[in-house]
Amino acid sequence: MIRNVSHKLRLFRKTDLFKTSFWNGIATLIKMAAGIVSNKIVAVFLGPSGVALLGQFVSFTSIISTIASTGSGSGITKYIAEYRDDEDQRKKFISTGFIATLVVTLICSAIVFAGANYFCLHTLNNTAYLPVFYLFGGTLLLFSLNSFLISVLNGFKEFKKIIWINVLSSLFGLALTIFLTIRYGISGTLSATVLSVSVIALIAFLFVYRSSWYRFADFIAHFDQNAFRKLLNYMSMSFVSIFAIMYIQLAIRTYLIEHLSITEAGYWQGIVRISELFLSLITTTLGIYYLPRLSEIKHDDELRKEILKGYQFLLPVTVIGSIVIYLLREFIIDLLFTADFKPMMSLFFWQLLGNIFKIASWLIAFLMLARAMTRVYIITEILFGILLYTSTVLLTKIYGLEGATIAYCLNYFIYLLVMIWIFRKILFRKN
Repeated sequence: MIRNVSHKLRLFRKTDLFKTSFWNGIATLIKMAAGIVSNKIVAVFLGPSGVALLGQFVSFTSIISTIASTGSGSGITKYIAEYRDDEDQRKKFISTGFIATLVVTLICSAIVFAGANYFCLHTLNNTAYLPVFYLFGGTLLLFSLNSFLISVLNGFKEFKKIIWINVLSSLFGLALTIFLTIRYGISGTLSATVLSVSVIALIAFLFVYRSSWYRFADFIAHFDQNAFRKLLNYMSMSFVSIFAIMYIQLAIRTYLIEHLSITEAGYWQGIVRISELFLSLITTTLGIYYLPRLSEIKHDDELRKEILKGYQFLLPVTVIGSIVIYLLREFIIDLLFTADFKPMMSLFFWQLLGNIFKIASWLIAFLMLARAMTRVYIITEILFGILLYTSTVLLTKIYGLEGATIAYCLNYFIYLLVMIWIFRKILFRKN
């Protein structure tokens, strides 16, 4: 029996999932280390209220940059992977996606410039940070370029290049955050958030430029209406994700600031940040490996095997990691933040349990992207976005700030049950 298990482990180490997870794990550890140092600097110099403001700004820039990039990234990845042996089809999706991204980004940049005062006031409650919004509007094209190029690399399954981009992004972002935060305070931190992504876009272009498949003419060949209609499904899904994730986070944080305090909103942002740092190891692997892999698979039995492989490897990592984080929660608060954040201690249990349900559900939910199930995706994202916000409002009235993490856990538990029901034929049918 031991010999059989050892043999299976050797075979698993040879799989693309293990190789991708291994190298991505190293990159993510570097990213996590950079995130820990960056987070510590922000917490020490800005405190809980500064962490809350940074969370607000990151949510805003994520919403606008996703709209500007047309949200077609998953579609670009899927169709490049699907048509990897059909050069003409690949070119149609690359050029159509690039042209659409360019046009929409220019429109979004104009909107950010025109509405900078409004966005600044309603996001950060203070027009003192107006220059940062103009900086964001001026560099939005680089945000979109970075997102598009990584999607193309992902479609070609050039995982190592993506991992290198992530590593360089982490290190450069760390250096910029430390320098600008110490020198300029919260304005410097917000500026670093914008500038780090912008510079990395140029690095991403260098990696694409060195690829054997790269031809500049492919990016501006022509706009194909049929390819655009297919990408439109993914654009719709991404725009809905903005509502379900970033906008809902923005709304929850605003609600906590208004009905509890900006300090408690900072505690909530802190536990969200810990989740993001930990789950980045899992979610990056899902994005880099899973989507192109699931897009390639045509038969349900093979899909079932791939999902099971994910559960056998990624879910145990999530569970073990969550237990370790819970046991070391006081140390982690000291490491990532300051003594001012100690009230976060009560938030860990429900947040970490919610993380486990989240990964368990996402291992199945990625099928919606792989199979372009636009209608189902949109309906579930909207419903669960609304559920998360309303349950947060209701439960914080009963349990205080802890209610926000209970709502998060409950939301993903129900989402997991719904995903199992939607894909029950694939998951449980025996051929």
